[in-house]
Amino acid sequence: MALSGSARKAYKKAVKAKKKKKRGHWLLIQKGDSAKEIASKLFTQFAVLVLIACGAILVNEVRLSLSSKWLNDSLKDLYYTYINKGDNNGELLDSAKALLEINPDTVGWVQIDGTNISLPVVQRRDKDGNEAYLKTAFDGSSNKAGTIFLDMRNVLNAHERSDNLIIYGHNQKDKTMFGDLANYKKNIDYYSQHPTIIFSSNYRTDVYKIFAYFVTPTLESQTADGYVFDYHNRLNFSTREKYDDFINNVMLRSQIITPVDVEYGDEFLTLSTCSNEFSNSRFAVFARKVRDGEDETVDVSQAYLNPNAKEPDWNVIYR
Repeated sequence: MALSGSARKAYKKAVKAKKKKKRGHWLLIQKGDSAKEIASKLFTQFAVLVLIACGAILVNEVRLSLSSKWLNDSLKDLYYTYINKGDNNGELLDSAKALLEINPDTVGWVQIDGTNISLPVVQRRDKDGNEAYLKTAFDGSSNKAGTIFLDMRNVLNAHERSDNLIIYGHNQKDKTMFGDLANYKKNIDYYSQHPTIIFSSNYRTDVYKIFAYFVTPTLESQTADGYVFDYHNRLNFSTREKYDDFINNVMLRSQIITPVDVEYGDEFLTLSTCSNEFSNSRFAVFARKVRDGEDETVDVSQAYLNPNAKEPDWNVIYR
C-alpha cells in the first residue's frame, strides 16, 4: 500500500530524527532521552573531561621535563666551553662569567661525575632567598623543577666561605636536578662509583670526598627520642664543641662508613633533597673538601653499610 505524500514526509522525518539521535546517543543529551540515558551521558561527559584534563597535565609535565633537560644541557655545554680548573687567584672564572651573564645570582657549579648532576648553583641572600628558586628555572622561566641553590645564609665569595656550604635541589622523578642522589641509598656500589663531588664557586674549583649520607625526618613525632637533627642549620663551627656536635650527629645517622677522615678546621659541602620514604623526610649527602696536597681519590674498598645507623629503620623502609 502506497503512502500518501504527507505520510511519506512524516515517515522520512521520523527516520531522520531516529538517525540523528542514534549518531549522538552516546554523548549528547537529546530531547526524549530517559533519565537513565541522561545520567549515563553526564557520566560519560565527565569522564571525557577528566581524560582531557589528565592528558593536558601529562603533556605539561612532559613539556616542563623536556624544557628543564634542554636548559640544563645548554648550560652544561656553555659551562664546559669556558671551564677553568683550580684556583683563579680571586678573579672570576671564565665559566662563571658566562653563567653570570644569564643569571646574576650564579654562585657556582656542582657536579658528580658519571651522574646527571652537573648543574649551576644560584643564591639569593634576602629573607625569602631559599624559596626564590623552588619553582624558577635558571633562565627565570617558571618550572617546578626549579634550580639548584645555595642556602641564603651561606657566605661564598672570593675571599670567604662558610664552613659548611648547604646546597638544595628537588628530587625529580626524571632524574634531573638532585634526582640521582637517591641512587646512593643502601647502595654501596653506587657510592664506590661516585665517591666525590666537584664544586666550583665563581672563583675556584674544589673536590669534596663524600663521607656520610642519610635519610632523616623533619618532625619530632617521627623520631624515637623527639630530637630532629637540624643539619641545615649547621653552617659554621666557631668552636670545637659545635663542630663535634655536628660530626657526631652526622656519623650517628650515616648509612655508610667510609675511610674519609674529618677533623676540626675542615670545610664541608652538604647536598640536601626531599626523600620519599615517608612524608617530610629529607636525604642529605655530606662531603669534606680535599685538603691542600691531599690525594683526591677515595679507597672505596674500605667503605661499608652502617648496621647501627640511627633512624630511620632502613630494614623497615626497604623490607
